[in-house]
Amino acid sequence: MQYLQFTDFRNNSKMYFDLIEKGSNFIIIRKGKPIAQITPFSETKKKGWKRKIKKVALKGGKNTLEYIEAERNEK
Repeated sequence: MQYLQFTDFRNNSKMYFDLIEKGSNFIIIRKGKPIAQITPFSETKKKGWKRKIKKVALKGGKNTLEYIEAERNEK
């Protein structure tokens, strides 16, 4: 990760965006404080809190409500 002055980034943005496309990362500094982090966009999806849930096939071709009612009646 490289530090970069805001004015330098503004004046040479095309060059820096070309470097970012090739994989470089930058932290932009303005008045001595970090204000932004620029990283290349990743096409791969990261695992987050959402995940696929496998659907369960119900017995006997019933819909969910019919299955629940039948299960309740068995008890």
